[in-house]
Amino acid sequence: MATKKVSALTELTSPDGSEELLVNDGGTSKKVTIDNLLYDESIDSDHYVDGSIDNAHLADDAVGVDELSATGTASSSTFLRGDNAWATPTDTNTMGSGFTVSATTDSNATTITQGDDLMIAAGTGITTETTADGTVTITNTVSDTNTNQLTTFTVSATTDSNATTISQGDDLMFTAGTGITCETTADGTVTISNTVTDTNTMGSGFTVSATTDSNATTITQGDDLMFTAGTGITCETTADGTVTIANTVTNTDTKWDGGATGLTAGTGRTSLGLVIGTDVQAYDSDTAKLDTDQSWSGSQRGTPSTVTDGTLDLDTANNFKYTPGGADTLEFSNEEAGQSGFITVINASGHAISLGSEVKKGSSWDVSTAGTYIVTYYCDGTSVYVSASEALS
Repeated sequence: MATKKVSALTELTSPDGSEELLVNDGGTSKKVTIDNLLYDESIDSDHYVDGSIDNAHLADDAVGVDELSATGTASSSTFLRGDNAWATPTDTNTMGSGFTVSATTDSNATTITQGDDLMIAAGTGITTETTADGTVTITNTVSDTNTNQLTTFTVSATTDSNATTISQGDDLMFTAGTGITCETTADGTVTISNTVTDTNTMGSGFTVSATTDSNATTITQGDDLMFTAGTGITCETTADGTVTIANTVTNTDTKWDGGATGLTAGTGRTSLGLVIGTDVQAYDSDTAKLDTDQSWSGSQRGTPSTVTDGTLDLDTANNFKYTPGGADTLEFSNEEAGQSGFITVINASGHAISLGSEVKKGSSWDVSTAGTYIVTYYCDGTSVYVSASEALS
């Protein structure tokens, strides 16, 4: 029998499955077709090369939810996020705290919040319409509600006793006359003009003079007559040309000694509006003067100011009675150079008393120990110097 090497055989490049192959089945030679060799379901995942299955060879609906490696739980309220996790969408379309709806004629404001319906209802002379995008159009359907806001007014003249009432819809007619023109413009403005030239002349004029001045002045047509105010005299004119000259001196009589005029000191004070003890100080030979050395023969007392606050206002008193209610700071306000006085410090509970930055003390200063102390002080305008007694009993 003739022999032929396998390498010398003709290559079959396009098998159709009917070709036969020679196989050794346990020492027995048998033939098998390619179709019988690659039978249905004879290839499983063990025969696939990784990554060899593309979309074209993947059946529709072959991959379901159970085949996904996503984390989380798939449900009707979740979605598959880009990081391969089932997540619940976050609602960012909220109204916050809502908004308030009210009207100028209604004091009951209504707050609209997420999920509420805002209903705009039509009314008499009002229509409302909404469009698909949520726009609401409110329209006024009344053509003219101004039926008679004019009400009525009356027209009359100083030379005519027949007054005329003008009401809604009436025509008001202005008629020109002798020396009068009447003109209207498109905007309804009415201009009434006097066309008569001025025939009112002064003739030969008039003379102005004063009892204290011998220089008389003649005023004629076109001249200006000037009234000038002076000491004790005011002069005022009004739009109609009226001139008012007034005397502003209440009393020009200076003889208050009871002489020929009979004016006494009492009536003189009354004429000036002065009251002794109210407007002027009564005479007293013992009255003290601030810029003169004084010798005091009577007692001089300053009423102490009772305080519980350690800030002492030197505008209120010179002497103080100070009872602290707790730990406090002794300090001063409205300091003036030269002011001095006494402070009774009643510190029965031994509260800690510190000093303000402007207060200067000695090394033995102590008013924080329970007791009653007399503190003297002197102010130089910048600092206040203090000295305390020992506790008094």
